[in-house]
Amino acid sequence: MRYIQVPLLLLLGSVVLMTSCHSRSGKKEYVVGLSQCMLDDAWRQTMIREVEIEASMYDGLRLEIRNADTNNQQQIEQIRELIGMGVDVLIISPNESAPLTAVAEEAYRAGIPTVITDRKIDSELYTTFVGANNYEIGKDAGLYAAAHLPKGAVVLEIWGLSTSSPAQERHIGFTDALMGRSDLSLIKLEGEWRYDTTSVRIARMPLPEKIDFVYAHNDMMAIAAREFFVRRDPVEGEKLHIIGVDAVPGAGLQAVADGQITTSFLYPTGGAQVIKAAMQILRGDSVPKYIPLSTSQVNAGAARTSLLQSERIENYQQQIEAQRSRLDGMFTQYHFLQNSLLIISVLMIGFVILTLYAFFINRKMKQTNQALRETNRKEEEQRKKLIALNAEIKEVTAQKLQFFTNVSHEVRTPLTLILAPLDRLIGLMQDSPYLPDLQLIRKNADRLLRVINQILDFRKIENDQEELKIREVEMVNFTREVMSYFDSMAQVRQIQYRFLSESKICRVWIDTDQMEKVLVNLLSNAFKFTPENGVIEVALHEDADRVRLQVRDTGVGIKPENLPYLFDRFYTEHRTTGTGIGLHLAKQYLEMHHGEIAVQSRLGEGTTLTVTLRKGKAHFSEKVVQEMQISPYAYEASQLDDTEAQELLNRSYAYPILIVEDDEEVRAYLEKELQEQFPVVAVANGVEALAVLERGEDISLVLSDVMMPEMNGFELCRAIKTNLSYSHIPVILLTALTDERQRLYGVARGADGYIQKPFDIRYVKVKIIRLFEEQKRLREQLLRKLQENRLLIAEPEKAENIDDQFLRRLLARLEEVYTDSEFNVERLSDTLGLSRGHLHRKVKELTGTTPVDFLRNFRLAKAAELLRGHTLSVSEVAYQTGFSSPAYFTKCFKAVYGVIPKEY
Repeated sequence: MRYIQVPLLLLLGSVVLMTSCHSRSGKKEYVVGLSQCMLDDAWRQTMIREVEIEASMYDGLRLEIRNADTNNQQQIEQIRELIGMGVDVLIISPNESAPLTAVAEEAYRAGIPTVITDRKIDSELYTTFVGANNYEIGKDAGLYAAAHLPKGAVVLEIWGLSTSSPAQERHIGFTDALMGRSDLSLIKLEGEWRYDTTSVRIARMPLPEKIDFVYAHNDMMAIAAREFFVRRDPVEGEKLHIIGVDAVPGAGLQAVADGQITTSFLYPTGGAQVIKAAMQILRGDSVPKYIPLSTSQVNAGAARTSLLQSERIENYQQQIEAQRSRLDGMFTQYHFLQNSLLIISVLMIGFVILTLYAFFINRKMKQTNQALRETNRKEEEQRKKLIALNAEIKEVTAQKLQFFTNVSHEVRTPLTLILAPLDRLIGLMQDSPYLPDLQLIRKNADRLLRVINQILDFRKIENDQEELKIREVEMVNFTREVMSYFDSMAQVRQIQYRFLSESKICRVWIDTDQMEKVLVNLLSNAFKFTPENGVIEVALHEDADRVRLQVRDTGVGIKPENLPYLFDRFYTEHRTTGTGIGLHLAKQYLEMHHGEIAVQSRLGEGTTLTVTLRKGKAHFSEKVVQEMQISPYAYEASQLDDTEAQELLNRSYAYPILIVEDDEEVRAYLEKELQEQFPVVAVANGVEALAVLERGEDISLVLSDVMMPEMNGFELCRAIKTNLSYSHIPVILLTALTDERQRLYGVARGADGYIQKPFDIRYVKVKIIRLFEEQKRLREQLLRKLQENRLLIAEPEKAENIDDQFLRRLLARLEEVYTDSEFNVERLSDTLGLSRGHLHRKVKELTGTTPVDFLRNFRLAKAAELLRGHTLSVSEVAYQTGFSSPAYFTKCFKAVYGVIPKEY
């Protein structure tokens, strides 16, 4: 049944996917915000009607309209509300220019395309302005008035809102046209665009007996003026020339046709034009800074014609909207019938496929069981071989070393083959009469390693490549730990070896690696020149701002004439011993710490070397300081318990390791040692390693040298980490290179570990084991996230590698197809660009499960999410997540979550 669930889930899931595909295929919706200064006059109502008609011509366009009721503050708040909504385009018809300028600029600076219409603002920070030229309208009205005004005429000009740009421009245009008529008298009345305001103010205003001409800035104020003058004098009131501006249906246009207004000048609303401009912006087309609207004079005849046309257009629009509603209903019915037919067809085909698939899976299960039994038998044989190999450890003889000062790789690699087997022999031969000889070999190998390291450190100092890593250290424990390196030597030579400290705790900021080398060098010289039964004493003194560390011995001493040269390069007191760079390096390291070293010595009595370090960290550059918490036992090596490490090394692991090493002896040694815990494959260079991976061999980790012919370790690491088929395989580099920049280069290439030669084979093994454990922990964490349905949640500040990208692609693909019954592992591998074998190994390494099990757990996580919503029954959840039956769903759910769905 575990195999049959896959086609059933995919089949039933496809039904859900097809029925929901219509709802998922909707286009992007655009939101256009419109802020109107008022909506209680016929002109603006006509504009809104034109805006709605034009917007209905575009799919996916939604309007958000706000009415400010001529209140500046209310309009500012409404515009900010639209900005907060994140509208795609903002259209503003400002009540007044100056108060609305700042908020319009705010919208424009917020990245919202801003269209200004009707009235302008006191700024150029907008996308485009749509409107008629109010100055030209005023000028046309003035020219018309000049042609009809007698000499010495009195003109009443009824203003709109005096602080709005249309009123100001219509007045300027009107007066400019009458500049040649100095005989005229002009009376101003502010009607604020409103019929009722004009009616009240004109009745209260002391007007001359005779008014020859009335120019109103809109038709509604012109109608109010006509009614006033007719009431005052019916005969003269009917004859009076009254002109207005707007000429929109339902108000001014009707008044012109009825003779209530002598003539009007068309002021288009621009409703259709602002929507067209908004759509141009949304499509990414360029729009001009100013979109002018044409105007004209409208007399009674033209008004009647326009009214008839408007009525017809209104009827046509109603018919179009009715037809559109009917079409939408027909499309809905069509999609329903289409989906129903697809569902029925899929169910019929799926039934046939499931029947054949059930037969195939039954046979496949038998073959799989047989293969599992064979695998178990081979693993048991392999385990017995590893036990036998572990019992047959052979004695490894030390190889003669040839010191090359300019090639560290050729020296450190043989040292690896000396030190690592030697440690094993010493551990196995504790009761052997040869143990002192082995310990002597170990001591001199360590000495050789120290000499090599000193030469390498000397090179770094000379080339300015040595970098500090400063952190706070507890100096008492640190000194005792370094002193413990020489405990056995002191016992053998019966030297009184002691440590004196005035302080129990002394904290100093140092580079622990460099200071360890300094102290080891001083102690090494003390033991070298102190006879048996002598005294070597280390004393730590702490002052207010200094720490002094003294190494005193009762050795042969130094001649006074040689003391000034003691810290020079290559200088040795005794020509036959030493390299002459140890104390020079110590002085260089202390100078990097802004510290000092001094010597006092008497020939035949002994020598005292004093190291002085400054307290605090202010004298160091911030880039070299590492803030780390101090552990009081950080350097008490004798107290460290290695039981856990021994337990790890006593186990066997089924993770195959690919060893890549060009040196035959190192390769043979690594292969022999690692075979005790792991299956091993060994090759000589990077090209052969890639060939092994391309063949699809089961490899869990690559352990590679860096310096190799044909393809070096850096190139191999890069090739592995950039190939999707095996980028999940960890890579550890073994190298004799000591430059920190080379280590950084290797890590940047994707290396998961970097171990220097000579290395402790136990450290290499523990490093590998811990790396596998970390991978296991990450797999378990991933499965927990899968059960909690949190896998697709993005993690900020996390850099994704190629495996993270692959996993995200896999999850995104499963999110799309987990309900598709016909989607199987073969199609998944084609989609992701991997063979089925590579896909199986990669998903197994990254998640700990097969692709089939991972898909099942993915569906269970979706089911758990639905169950937490408490809106669906268990049966509904089972079917919606693609399970064949509620009973099977319950069984799978309990196996993963430990409870049945009803109890979840």
